[in-house]
Amino acid sequence: MRRLTPVQGLTLFFLIGLILLALIFRGQIPHWHSLLLTYIILLGLLFLLIASSKRKGMVRTATFLHHFSPLLFVVLIYESFGNLIQYLRPDIDLSLIRIDFSLFGIHPSVWMERWIAPWFTDILSIAYISYYFLPVILIVVLYFKNQITEFDESVFVLLFGYYISFIGYILFPAIGPRYTMAHLHLVPLEGSFITDFVRDVLNTLEHNKRDCMPSGHTQIVLIVLYLAYRFKRVIFYIYLPIVCCLIISTIYLRYHYVVDLFVGALLAVGCMIAGPRLYHYWNVEGRR
Repeated sequence: MRRLTPVQGLTLFFLIGLILLALIFRGQIPHWHSLLLTYIILLGLLFLLIASSKRKGMVRTATFLHHFSPLLFVVLIYESFGNLIQYLRPDIDLSLIRIDFSLFGIHPSVWMERWIAPWFTDILSIAYISYYFLPVILIVVLYFKNQITEFDESVFVLLFGYYISFIGYILFPAIGPRYTMAHLHLVPLEGSFITDFVRDVLNTLEHNKRDCMPSGHTQIVLIVLYLAYRFKRVIFYIYLPIVCCLIISTIYLRYHYVVDLFVGALLAVGCMIAGPRLYHYWNVEGRR
């Protein structure tokens, strides 16, 4: 284990956990064989990357692919959840709706209908989909600015955040108010072709629909802000208004309940505290 980088070790543990989960609940999962095969293939890919990283004189392209391989694992693991989460336990949307209503006395996504306007929907749709680019842009900038130490720590903390949110999806499956509260939404979310494009892309690419609790959008972008503030202050100031719009969009566009945001924010703070400590501890232990 000491020969693994922190990022490799984190992914290894998570994949082993998913393999065990698929085996334990195989009686409930219709396509558990293909799911298990997916995780074994990802595990094999990880070991291939570990072996190749020990070779001296890696070409620049291979080094680049090795550094950015965690993005591939995040995407493929997330997509696999479409064949996993829905078979493990019932959705908890009703409980989340009740919590929101008990906190505010209203349904927040319904209350926000008073602010709906096509131009505003377009802006918030762009902000919402920026979630997929904000982390990537940050680590790409750190990489090409040759801030490799900061790059490695940022990738680890982000990966830690993603995996924590994935555990939340497994434990607390929910599909969100766009499905469960459609009968209460009286004002359609109309926008231009921009809104339609964003909605169609997300519906097509996101195979996993049970990703509300916690709000990964809130959690990850807050972690990105934290890392940008530490390592690239200019990006922090550019990102700040985008992140504010993104968090608002999660309720406005009916993807999340407010309680999802609260939990996502708390998990983000936990990752900001624990992530760097775990990263440095692993590095110190790895040198012994």
